[in-house]
Amino acid sequence: MSNVFNVEHILADAHSTSQQQAFQFIAEHAHQLGYIDSVDGFARGLQARESHDSTGFLGGMAVPHCKSAHVKTPAIFVVHFANPIEWDTMDDEPVTTAVSLAIPESGAEESLMMLTKLSRAMMKPDIRNTLQQNDTQAILDTIQHVIA
Repeated sequence: MSNVFNVEHILADAHSTSQQQAFQFIAEHAHQLGYIDSVDGFARGLQARESHDSTGFLGGMAVPHCKSAHVKTPAIFVVHFANPIEWDTMDDEPVTTAVSLAIPESGAEESLMMLTKLSRAMMKPDIRNTLQQNDTQAILDTIQHVIA
């Protein structure tokens, strides 16, 4: 699981103030780490998924994801935003933390299972609180435990 989620996948975004900028930030880092082959293609995929149905969650969290031909290998990213991002969420609160999934078109079943496990776990306030903290080891342990 270390190739799906590791310390390099915990990101701090100091500049984004919109969903579009957040998706671009996630795509740029996914590309830098070698998980996708097109920044614009993956960012468009995240936006298209969001347009279909919001990935906003509770307690300042969102789970932006998409299945895309631009994804070479699956990955999970935890992104802390310095600026709250307007998002259509279950509690109408802006998003300060995103748990983003890059899902390849082939082998998507395993990645979608991770998404389901993460979504269920994030219903628990203690999981959301851990993911929103700046405790790298706690975030690593939590994600790896949830997707195991």
